[in-house]
Amino acid sequence: MKKPIFYFTALVFVFSICLPGAVFSASLEEQINVLKKQMEQMQQHIQTLETQLEKTQKDTESAHQKVQKAAEDMEQRVSEVSGKIKIIDNLEKKFGHLKLGGYVRSRWWDGQNQQSSFDVTEIALNLRYDVSENISGEFHLWWHPSGNASTVRQPETGRYNNWAGPNLFIESAFAEFRNVNLGPVKGKLIVGKTRNRAYGIVPGGSSRGRVTSDYGLFHESNGQSRITGIQYLTTYKNISWNFALFNGWGMANAVYGARPGGVRFLRTAQSNLDDDNNKAFSTRLGWKPICGLNVGATFYRQKLNNNDLAQVNASMGRNLMGNPTTDDEHIRYGVDLAYDRGPFALKAEYIQGEIADINANWWYVMAGYKARKLKMDFYLRYAQANYDQHRIANLAGSGAWDKDQITPLIIYHLHPRAKLYFEYYFSMENAPSGTHHRDNNFGFVELILFY
Repeated sequence: MKKPIFYFTALVFVFSICLPGAVFSASLEEQINVLKKQMEQMQQHIQTLETQLEKTQKDTESAHQKVQKAAEDMEQRVSEVSGKIKIIDNLEKKFGHLKLGGYVRSRWWDGQNQQSSFDVTEIALNLRYDVSENISGEFHLWWHPSGNASTVRQPETGRYNNWAGPNLFIESAFAEFRNVNLGPVKGKLIVGKTRNRAYGIVPGGSSRGRVTSDYGLFHESNGQSRITGIQYLTTYKNISWNFALFNGWGMANAVYGARPGGVRFLRTAQSNLDDDNNKAFSTRLGWKPICGLNVGATFYRQKLNNNDLAQVNASMGRNLMGNPTTDDEHIRYGVDLAYDRGPFALKAEYIQGEIADINANWWYVMAGYKARKLKMDFYLRYAQANYDQHRIANLAGSGAWDKDQITPLIIYHLHPRAKLYFEYYFSMENAPSGTHHRDNNFGFVELILFY
């Protein structure tokens, strides 16, 4: 009985030893299989990453090529633009200091006993070149295209009151030298032909000058024209003192008011050349006591040449038997005032003169209001010219008649470069008794386009 028990015990012992080993072997195999699967998945993932890496490298190479090409294109364009900029810079160096400007004036106007007419009164081309910071040159060319009809073939055109044309002329041509100073006094030198800045309020057609489009009685009698010579303009703080030496103004026996009236008056005219060796001299001392206010005193002297004396005698109705003058003295002096601040404006000038043997005085007062919301400016001017001459009851001597003029004006600002003028001139004369009254009022609507 002992042997079966022994064998059974031995069998149980062997089984107890072999069974855990078999179980352990099976578990290890399963783990190995799991690891194999993980390795296979890892390999697949690595292959996927390698594929993506290759694609990324290809995309990177493509992007690099595109960037490189874009950089090359940009470099080429920059080179082209640089070349163009260089050309522009070269042109700017040559023409950058060149300034062009001008305007076109067109009118419809009418007057008493005068035909109404549409008129292109003036086309202006203004050229300025800044040679340097302190040196400039200016050239203004004006063309007056209207009034081309002959009064011989068409006498009715003699009733046409175009003061300007037809003609083409150089309105200004001068050189300007700045910073020609005398110690603390700032100076500017002007050489050539331009408006006289050393006599009263310079009658330019702007808010700083005569304001109206036409000149009118006072400004035609005093300094409407340009001068040819030398001007030296100085400023010190709020004081200005200008000097001018030039060929004197000529005297003209001109028509006053509307042309059919036939009334004459003595006015200044442009004289580019003067046959009198005694050149004209004028000066103006100005003072700005407060903002917007400018007051001044002015003086003018010249000698009259033979043609000037002939015009004076003609305007005053003199002939060989009518005491023609040979006195060549011409002196004028006076004061002026201009206030322009905010919506209000006021201008006034008074000039006393001795022209040959004629004593005369001229003055005007002009008030204005600028209605900015309406884009309109309103002005009213009253002017007088008074002479101490015997007043002949004949149009031939109407230059010696005392004269008055009232000018209402409305300026409508259509655009920064376009203005519309509504202007009328009530022209009156203090004619001797027995003289028939002459109707010579006139007015116009004018459009000025600036460019």
